[in-house]
Amino acid sequence: MGGKKKTAIARPWHLGGIPVDTIRLEPFEERIFEDSFSNLRMAAVLTKEDFPHFAPSNSEMNQRERAARASIGYFFQYFEGRYQRAVIADALAKASALPGPVAEHCAQSAGYMLGAALWLLDYAKRKNLGNTLLKVLPPELDEDIDFATPDVDDFICCREDMLGLMTVFMERNGAQRQAFREIWGLIDRETAAELKSVFKEALLDYFDRYLEVCSRVRPSGGADTGMEFPPRADPMDRLRNGIPAMQHADMWFLMNTPMLVGAPPERIRKTLYYRRSAELMEGFRIHDPYAVCAAYLLLERDRDVLANLNMLTVNVLLCAERHLPWGAGGEYSYAEPVEAGAPEHLLRYAYRPHENAEEEELPDPDVEAGDLLTESQLFYLATGYALPRDQVPSSRLRKWFMEQGLSEARAEGLAWGAWFAFYMDEMRTHTAPDDFEDFLKSLDSERAEMTEEIEKETADSTARTAELSRQLKESQKLLYEAERNARQLREQLQSAEVDTLRDRAELSQLREILFTLRAREGQPEEVPNPEIEFPCQTKRRIVAFGGHDTWRKAIRPMLPGVRFFDREMLPDVNTIRGADVVWIQANALSHKFYYRIIDTVRKENIPVRYFGAASARKCAEQLVLDELSAEDE
Repeated sequence: MGGKKKTAIARPWHLGGIPVDTIRLEPFEERIFEDSFSNLRMAAVLTKEDFPHFAPSNSEMNQRERAARASIGYFFQYFEGRYQRAVIADALAKASALPGPVAEHCAQSAGYMLGAALWLLDYAKRKNLGNTLLKVLPPELDEDIDFATPDVDDFICCREDMLGLMTVFMERNGAQRQAFREIWGLIDRETAAELKSVFKEALLDYFDRYLEVCSRVRPSGGADTGMEFPPRADPMDRLRNGIPAMQHADMWFLMNTPMLVGAPPERIRKTLYYRRSAELMEGFRIHDPYAVCAAYLLLERDRDVLANLNMLTVNVLLCAERHLPWGAGGEYSYAEPVEAGAPEHLLRYAYRPHENAEEEELPDPDVEAGDLLTESQLFYLATGYALPRDQVPSSRLRKWFMEQGLSEARAEGLAWGAWFAFYMDEMRTHTAPDDFEDFLKSLDSERAEMTEEIEKETADSTARTAELSRQLKESQKLLYEAERNARQLREQLQSAEVDTLRDRAELSQLREILFTLRAREGQPEEVPNPEIEFPCQTKRRIVAFGGHDTWRKAIRPMLPGVRFFDREMLPDVNTIRGADVVWIQANALSHKFYYRIIDTVRKENIPVRYFGAASARKCAEQLVLDELSAEDE
């Protein structure tokens, strides 16, 4: 017997964790909301063919509309007495329906996800949940996710743990769905509520600024500000033509927020046209970007309206990204944080004991009051570390910090911090010298002594003989291990021979490039290869080092999939390890950086290529031809 299908019950909406219900709008409010939302829904349909990633699906648009309608009552109440209900309805509809790659960014952006990962790792450390969290992370790391994740070293969290969480976040709707829910289940209710509140306050602040633009920023002279679109024309044309900032200050504010967060005031004013719009944009800040990034993922998990308000949601998230250490845009370049020098060794600082040293977690050494100390001694008593004898923090880096607007004291502190970050990085990569040869010699001597002892004491008791026999077996075991290690050394020698052959091939390649460059001197500029079109997307993970600034600026648009690094930036080992092939433009690359690159590619057995021309176009063609050759193999 067939039965009636059960009607699906819609899940209730929450806003910042608080239940909200859809309210009934007044007829004119409903007309305003519906007209604005429908017009932009039409714009999404008409732009889908040319810009598919800008055009959300019907289900996504319906989801945004339901979220907007569920939240509109809350916004009416929150902004009561400040803005008219009709203005709020119109603004919310436009922000929710405006076409853009919002869903794609929220689903895949490694920038904000890394901020969320560090927030979670810090929380786990504070709550002693580190082991519990690590058990949930996947055992294997995804190389593609590693490559997409910003190159960041952290003083507290290791990169493996960061990448484990990044894998869970990236695959939260797929293979890591269960792990994603388990991770957020570790957060206590009070902290979760505070996290959601942080995001809500940021969104309300942004919405407030947007509403003021909608209400009070209007063109003079009665210019047309309507959003009515011709039935057969692209609705976005009204925003692109004429002076869109003048005619549609509200829409222009929404669309340009991602590009203007942190921009100079003059650029903001030039882009937004109106002084008040620029002032409102300049004043929007995020005080805890890590918490905002983490909050978005929690809100998304809980199907909160704050994660489904399209431009309001993504603009808050993008602003948080911009405040993160890696959010300034562009690749970082290492500074040289040290320079030649030595600490002062003068006994000039009279020691003053602190009465509450233990309570305030201050140094409390066994030193008499008034004893004179050096600055190196004070540093040792505070940290247990001895200051380097031949280096001091870079005065050039301190000056650079001051040029960015920092006070002298703050710049001095950051210069010291950079110095010790440099030493911590060196400590992590430091390898003890190999003393295997000395170990073999000690084993030979030990074996000889034990053998002589056994020969002299053959008449001893049975117990003594058995003990010596045992010792002989241990010595033989050690000898076996030594022979095995010797075989490993022979294998290393064979590997070194292979490396020598590789070096010869590399030298041959460099000689060929040099011959080509000399042959081209005085020759007319080569005609571009008509069979190669740019921009060209490469399939392999490729990183490139060296080259002058003008060369990099010219070649980057031709090869958007290739990561080009500044010639003055210390090559990052992790970045090189994640590459399929490394390219080098040797005409502007220091020996120090070159050898760092070569050492890494040799250890990781990564192919290295050299650009054979000064022209960016010819270098790009050379790289593309190499990629095509690799595909044919």
